[in-house]
Amino acid sequence: MLQKFNITGMTCSACSSHVEKNVAKLEGINKVTVNLLTNSMQVDYEESALTSQTIIKAVENA
Repeated sequence: MLQKFNITGMTCSACSSHVEKNVAKLEGINKVTVNLLTNSMQVDYEESALTSQTIIKAVENA
């Protein structure tokens, strides 16, 4: 499933990189792209392995 998330609180490229790496570690993630300029993240993931809430929690923990 391809889903777009809005992300707030990122102030630099290190922040967006950290978020991207943290989400990419999750089981079931196929691809993740974080865009600092648009404060968004696009995630391609397996619905059978993950929920959007799990992805949001990973972003919050990053």
